[in-house]
Amino acid sequence: MASRKLYGDAQLIAALLKEMQLVEEAAGGWAAVYKGPAAFWMKCYTTAGEQGGGYELLIRLPLPTTSELIGLAILSPFEDEAVAALMRLLDEEAVENKDFREEMLAQIEAQDLEAVSESQKQRLRTILTLADLANPMNKRDVLGKSAEEVKQDAAYFAAISERARQLLQKL
Repeated sequence: MASRKLYGDAQLIAALLKEMQLVEEAAGGWAAVYKGPAAFWMKCYTTAGEQGGGYELLIRLPLPTTSELIGLAILSPFEDEAVAALMRLLDEEAVENKDFREEMLAQIEAQDLEAVSESQKQRLRTILTLADLANPMNKRDVLGKSAEEVKQDAAYFAAISERARQLLQKL
């Protein structure tokens, strides 16, 4: 368990939590901190505002950085950890306005796409699709911004979208 930073498989999370001690729980149980044998872990739900309560995650503390989450999404040998990392990135973008798109594309573009395995190509296609990177829609707040700031945000997402589309064609 020490080598992983995230879990996204609900059955695996339930089994792991049975071996841990609950330390603190937020109102309603939407987030909780557990003590494991070698680390503290946070159970939370990403996209919690969605119908059905969101996607359950178990994250080793301290929380992974944006760069670490991107690396896990791209390279983790565990599919549930890769998806959990991507879900956490999307949640941090929506809730905390943390941008990951530029860095994620740069890390994918830095790979020799001709040399990666077919399964890794599928992983990269999945990341680009689940993160909605090919969608040019501005995902940033527009309230309180000048027209120029909104145009800059729109141009940013259009450029990200174009790069993602080019990557999808190469994959």
